[in-house]
Amino acid sequence: MLASSPTLSRRSALLAVGGAVLINPVSAAARPARTGLRVVHMTDMHVKPEMGGAEGYAAALRSIEKLSPQPAFIVTGGDHVMDVLNCTAKRADELFTLYRKVVADNTALKTYPVVGNHDVYGWQLKEPDESAAGFGKAMVRERFELPKTYYSFDSGAWHFIVLDNIQRRGGSYYGNLDDEQTEWLKADLAANAKSRPVIVFSHIPIASICAFFFNEKPKEFWRTGDHLMHHDSRGLIKLLRDGGVKLCVSGHIHLLDQIRFMGVDFICDGAVSGAWWGGPFQEIPEGYGVLDLYDDGTHDYQYVTYGWTAKK
Repeated sequence: MLASSPTLSRRSALLAVGGAVLINPVSAAARPARTGLRVVHMTDMHVKPEMGGAEGYAAALRSIEKLSPQPAFIVTGGDHVMDVLNCTAKRADELFTLYRKVVADNTALKTYPVVGNHDVYGWQLKEPDESAAGFGKAMVRERFELPKTYYSFDSGAWHFIVLDNIQRRGGSYYGNLDDEQTEWLKADLAANAKSRPVIVFSHIPIASICAFFFNEKPKEFWRTGDHLMHHDSRGLIKLLRDGGVKLCVSGHIHLLDQIRFMGVDFICDGAVSGAWWGGPFQEIPEGYGVLDLYDDGTHDYQYVTYGWTAKK
């Protein structure tokens, strides 16, 4: 069951708008006009030269021009490329170069990146060379010009926090924050939450229903792993709630949900790439989220598809 925020439309329908489709569109008649900020959240682009991955992302970026009003910027929610966890340095360089070219050629909007698991170089190599240039998160930091993989900024009436909850475990990853980032987050919330509503972005969901449905035929129902949902969810949610966070937005699962838990709203967005450029994933088509963030701390949300057809 999807539990809508009180700030979300109560109806569930498909609506064609300017060639795109809005899932759970907001009813314009539901409330008077309010001042605020529009932001696009695009996640799980998985750009690659195969399967039309670059062309698909280009089409998604161009479709933003059909939105009215236009967004102030884009938050890219992670898994920008497919994939640098287990590939050669040459392939990793080619993927990030292709990604940046697609963005430069198809939008003038500023982008704020979130690190995804597939953006981390070399963790899943059979014999990783940790001294290699770009190993781990060094490559994605360099390509996106990030001093750190987590950061915050203000825009409009809101305070934005971008978390990096991709942590290494053996030859893979799981969702969590390390001690340094946790202390930074506590300080950032203390400094900003009293003056502004706060929105948090992460790649792996902090709380999600669809994490339980990622595998269509799981061995055990109602159990999920911390590679799909944040390891210390309850502790982090309490910290965010007490710090004045209104909304948390994620991706990673390629499915779509909206829930409220412990007084915080959570959105897990569908993927720009759908099923990794193979068509819709389960019942969720290729698309991205549109967030209207109002000065009073409320929000509206729409999931917008952009008419992509998978290459056969």
